[in-house]
Amino acid sequence: MKKAALFIFTISIAAFSIAQNSASEYYQSAVINDAQKDYGAAMHDLENALTERPDFDSALCLQGCINYKLGEYKVAMKQLDKALKISPDYVDALNGRGILKAQLKDYSSAIKDFNKIIELKPFHVKAYYNRAQAKARLDDFTSAISDLDKAIEYDPRYVNAYYSRAYWKDMAGDYKGSLADYRKVLELDPKYREAYIGMATIMYQHNDKSGACEVLKTAEEKGSVMAEELIEKLCK
Repeated sequence: MKKAALFIFTISIAAFSIAQNSASEYYQSAVINDAQKDYGAAMHDLENALTERPDFDSALCLQGCINYKLGEYKVAMKQLDKALKISPDYVDALNGRGILKAQLKDYSSAIKDFNKIIELKPFHVKAYYNRAQAKARLDDFTSAISDLDKAIEYDPRYVNAYYSRAYWKDMAGDYKGSLADYRKVLELDPKYREAYIGMATIMYQHNDKSGACEVLKTAEEKGSVMAEELIEKLCK
């Protein structure tokens, strides 16, 4: 009788182990399909993973992120909420939900998710960047710029942080600071066409028409259609 019970227990453990492995394999396949933008195949893999393991927080998080990309915001929110109910300190899910809340213009709530990430991981560069965008949308430019300062401190080559800081500095009335950041963007990435447009715009607004037109000509050479259109309007 004891041998039979042990045999049944061993079979149960083996079955559980196979299910766990199978769920993990489905998830890994979903990650690959997501990277290749085959969202249908990725979602199919994730459904299989969650059938095997309904509390698989990573699968729920990835489902939410894919549904966000597909514009299914309500479904995405439910999946990210469920992932966080299972694992309240799951940073990827907090980040995904924060981005989604910001997309839905719930900036104050988004900031709370980014706050929690920073409490858990004080050097999380993207949390500072994302929190800055939410704060700036609430017209808190000073605090947004401070967050971008932190993102750049921890990653001095974070081009998008310099670009964003340039934009928000201009909004806050810091023309020289904005110009310096646009120049830094182009130093790090000379092909960043949006930075040429941003820099030309603020130069033109501050009565440096010739400088703005020179910048636009460089952007045009880099293939910017917008620069070409602006040259026709402003520089002829």
